[in-house]
Amino acid sequence: MGIIKRQGIKSTLVSYASVLISAIAVLFIYPTNDEIYGHAIWLYNIAILFLPLASGGVLSLIIKFFPAYKKEDDKTYNGFLTLILAGLAISFIIFLLLWYMFRDALIRGMTLIHIPNVQLIESYEWVILILIGVLILMRFLVMHSWNSMRIVVPNLIERLGYKIYLPAIVLAYGYFGWDVLTFSYWLVGFFIMSCVVLLVYLKTLGTLNFGKIKRPGEFVGYKEMSKYGLFGSLNLLGANLAMRLDTIMIPLFMDMMRNGFYGKTSFIANILEYPTRAINQISGPIISKAWEENDLDEIAMIYKKSSANLFLLGGLVFLLIWYGLDDVISFSRDPSTFPHARMIFLLLASGKLFDMLTSVNSHIIILSKDYKVNLFFLLFLGGLNVVLNARLIPIHGIVGAAMATAISLFMFNLMKLAFIYFRFGLQPFSIANLKSLVLIALFLVLYHVLPDSGFALVNLGYKSLIVGLGYVSLAYFWRISEEANELGLGLIKRFLKT
Repeated sequence: MGIIKRQGIKSTLVSYASVLISAIAVLFIYPTNDEIYGHAIWLYNIAILFLPLASGGVLSLIIKFFPAYKKEDDKTYNGFLTLILAGLAISFIIFLLLWYMFRDALIRGMTLIHIPNVQLIESYEWVILILIGVLILMRFLVMHSWNSMRIVVPNLIERLGYKIYLPAIVLAYGYFGWDVLTFSYWLVGFFIMSCVVLLVYLKTLGTLNFGKIKRPGEFVGYKEMSKYGLFGSLNLLGANLAMRLDTIMIPLFMDMMRNGFYGKTSFIANILEYPTRAINQISGPIISKAWEENDLDEIAMIYKKSSANLFLLGGLVFLLIWYGLDDVISFSRDPSTFPHARMIFLLLASGKLFDMLTSVNSHIIILSKDYKVNLFFLLFLGGLNVVLNARLIPIHGIVGAAMATAISLFMFNLMKLAFIYFRFGLQPFSIANLKSLVLIALFLVLYHVLPDSGFALVNLGYKSLIVGLGYVSLAYFWRISEEANELGLGLIKRFLKT
């Protein structure tokens, strides 16, 4: 767990640093033009939705098969990166051909089921296709960084850089009077620049090595790799349908402005995801190696400790946001652009907390020999989320989108949890989870007791202090997480030395 903890902590700190910049944008910049912000998140998420189809599942091979290729050739990895890039190029070309063959049928089908704003896909077709291609290259570079146990710099580029760039071009859109298409190409420009920086970074590390493709000694066969890639592609498609469909379907049923309203509150809820992303990124290669060595004890240890630490930290972040949400919104340039914020946050955050509680269950399944079963879970839940969004958005608006996403997250994780328990005898829960749940419940009750001072800044200050110090102190003395206690003591010692 050592490298997981170090890289996870660093990556989490980078992610939370980006939150400060994003918070300024959400409160003061995006309310000036929620429509263009809604367009930006729609464009990005629809490209991400098509990404697994366009990459043909080749991206899912990077972490799974890299150890076997690297084992006997530490310099060029038996041409593994050459193989991956060739596969990605072929997959993207096939995707483009299929897109133009079936595009009209897709549009007609969406029209037949009464999706009112289907013309959006036609209007921004070229931007979407270019963005998909650039994102494929970017994901290749980021995932290869994970193989080198390097997640901090890619996160600096991919997350912190984007958090700075997006509000900048939203401001530029208004200042220079761009049209929406021009703004869209400027958005794509960020990911092109990110690819260039990542290429330089990996080359500097000496890990971006290409060579002649050779079969490693423990080669499983291209047929097996193709099957794994196909299932990986469908798995990711199902995950996107389950998790990203809300900000894709809101504009198709409503409009971009309300997508911007929803996106701002969704961003606040997504703060809970940052520790999970960091742990998943760095634990993937280690779980893959553990499966290769059939080391169930290592997997069980990562499963439980990740659950304990993620749920403990997630509970603290949830409570801090819950206590201060209304007061923070009151500072916004236009608080009226956060309709139903508390309800949307509660729905989305509940689903994400359950996701943190079940920790690395996706990696355990996907990197095992039973990876195919994850396809069933994801496609079922993806279909469920399509139906839920199509039914709930017209009735409940953007709150309906949050309902659909929350239900999908709960169902998705329940199914994975049950499978891992009955198939491998593993489960992530421990007494630490129960203690964290008691702490969260205690402070939720306290929320209704603490008085409102009438001043937003005072509320934020004293409530954050009570929740932060109270939660951390109780967690420490109750010894919920040994890793968290060790980290806290280490930080205190460093502070005292300075």
